[in-house]
Amino acid sequence: MIWKPIVAAALVALPAVVSPGDIHEVRVQPAGADTEIVILTGEQVEPREFLLTGPARLIVDLYGAEIGDLRGSYEGISRGGITRMRSSQFRPGVVRLIFELTVSAEYRTDATAGRFSLRFANPGDSFTPWSTVVGGDAPLAMADRNPARTVFRSEESVREVLQDDPPRITVAYDSASMLDVLAGFSEFAGVSIVPSAGAADAIVRGVDIRNQRWDVALDAILASQGLGWRMQSEGILIVDNLEGLRMRDTLQTETRVFRINYASADSVAATLFGLATPNRGQVVSYQGANSVIVTDVPSVVARMDTLVRNLDRKTPQVSIEAKIIFVDRTDVNSLGIVYDLKDRTGNSINDVVGVQDPLDPGTLTNATLVDLSGESIAALANANDRVLAPSLQILATTAFGSFSLAAFLDALEQHQLSDVQAAPSIQVVDNHNARIQVGEKTPIRVLEQGAQAANATVNVQFEDTGIILDVTPHITNNNQILLDISAERSGLQTDLPDVGFNFTQQLGQTRLLLDDGETMVIGGLTLSQVDRNESGIPLLMDIPVLGALFRTTKNTETKQDLIILVTPHIVP
Repeated sequence: MIWKPIVAAALVALPAVVSPGDIHEVRVQPAGADTEIVILTGEQVEPREFLLTGPARLIVDLYGAEIGDLRGSYEGISRGGITRMRSSQFRPGVVRLIFELTVSAEYRTDATAGRFSLRFANPGDSFTPWSTVVGGDAPLAMADRNPARTVFRSEESVREVLQDDPPRITVAYDSASMLDVLAGFSEFAGVSIVPSAGAADAIVRGVDIRNQRWDVALDAILASQGLGWRMQSEGILIVDNLEGLRMRDTLQTETRVFRINYASADSVAATLFGLATPNRGQVVSYQGANSVIVTDVPSVVARMDTLVRNLDRKTPQVSIEAKIIFVDRTDVNSLGIVYDLKDRTGNSINDVVGVQDPLDPGTLTNATLVDLSGESIAALANANDRVLAPSLQILATTAFGSFSLAAFLDALEQHQLSDVQAAPSIQVVDNHNARIQVGEKTPIRVLEQGAQAANATVNVQFEDTGIILDVTPHITNNNQILLDISAERSGLQTDLPDVGFNFTQQLGQTRLLLDDGETMVIGGLTLSQVDRNESGIPLLMDIPVLGALFRTTKNTETKQDLIILVTPHIVP
């Protein structure tokens, strides 16, 4: 018995085809815990076997045999790990039997004159024997083993790769005809291969390829012989010398319509145009069906087909949540004293305390009165810089002789807090720009530069204000999110007659790399401003301690805090 691991088309030189023989019967029968395949043939038949993966198939080539009464396919075997058997006259003098398996497993062979068997562990339940001959379920006699049988050698099994990738293959050729090489690849890859007359005569020697994609392995073997291959639109693979392939490309053209599902037909067409054959290939975008129509040589169309499949992929989407927090705090402290000295019958400065109007008896006036006929005095201190909207006012008056003195104490302490929060959210396709704005467009008049104001042409421009979020996401291979983001809060503050408009703006613009659902602070700003204003009676306001009685003091402290946060999510 010879044990053989699962392999993919590892071949050695094949013996010459012997005279045709007969295939009497093929059986699948239990053998203890194993499944046994038994093939009864004429004594001149030489079997060769190998096993393929993806899916698992056990191949037996019977040299010196004709297919005879065997029909092409035996469906519904479904026993012992074998689902069905296919038979064909692979070429004159060679019959190929293909056993499709449920799982791959190591197997061993036994050969005697006119009898060849393969055994492997039964992956299923016990079963009844099956045969290609009606009534052929009788036990099979064991003939003498043929020690001179040449064994078909194999290498280690092929490892399956990711879905949508061609399966990998391990092959070794010592001295094999190109026809045998192409036959092995045809069976392994499930493609139809047609070689030219010159390619069929080639001999492959000294080749040992391990665990490579089958198309890459075939391309390397053919290149070593000065050959190449082209895949026709019908799926048939043509093998010829390079000059022959160029002539085929020159004589043939192919038109294919690529239906674009996710990308833009215009963008795909622009990319394919660079691959088209100069002065011959045509690429046309049809927006009505979002499709691209290509006419070119078959090899170029095949490359375009591969490129379109890679470009036209479903694009993930990203949801971006931003939060803009703006806090404005203002503290005001004001304290001032106003003095008003009056002559009750003469001069008066009446900005603070009114007096009887001499021109309109019985009414009070705040107008300044000047009596040029007499001698009197009037005074007013700090009246033009009083505290606006005071919270506390104290009035004290006193009279001495014909004069009266009034003193006003104004005090104010004020705290203002403005908390503005905006939370714009937007969803966008990967690698595309998105913009959201909640606000208004402010018109701005723009005069023609260098012209006189009377003759200048007036243009109107619009300035975007409000909450504005502008973002472009990109999802990396490890499911992180690269963001180009701009978050803005702006508004119209004042209208200046000579200049125009004054705008306030808080803006954060940056590039970030974040995990899915991670929150990051992209902007933070704290602005603090302190204003102090003192006004009062000259000289007296500068007296230590007592100077506070002769001046008005205003303290204003303004603090502004800006925080911009962003959180991206990959939409499932």
